Parts: sequence; C-alpha cells; structure tokens
Amino acid sequence: MKFDGPGGWHAVFLDEEAAARARFFGHPNALGAIAVQVQIGASAVKTSLFPDRKRATYLLPLKAELRRREGIAEGCMISVLLTVDS
Repeated sequence: MKFDGPGGWHAVFLDEEAAARARFFGHPNALGAIAVQVQIGASAVKTSLFPDRKRATYLLPLKAELRRREGIAEGCMISVLLTVDS
C-alpha cells in the first residue's frame, strides 16, 4: 500500500495470522512498535512493525532504498520472511 503525502510511504499490512504471531512473540516498545528482521528477496534489514489500531494489525514500512534494490513498485506482490527480535 502507498500512503499519500510527502515521501509517499509504502507499507505491507500483516494478515491476521502474522499479526497474531507478532503480538504473541513480540516485545512492543512504548509506542507499540515491535523490532523485527525482514528478508525480502536478497535483502535483509532490521526494522520495526507499527501497530495499526484501525485495522487491528501491524504495518511494515518499506524504505525507498529497499524498494529500489528489490524492484518493488506499488501493487507488486512480494514475499516477506519476518522474524521477531527476542
């Protein structure tokens, strides 16, 4: 999903099962963010999941550098391997 506005953030919303696992295994900070390691294609990054209370899930922001490196454009179907930091 691409957000409108400056910077045009792109993000992946976790499905219900992935969000439940993140809640169970994650250790949220004061803002509810959960530290994770993500593998997309050949790229591995450390980042955070952010709660989306409106949708009762988490979103994973995708930085522009990662999108360029992996050829990710708006509407692309991607595979994400996500590991919650312990």
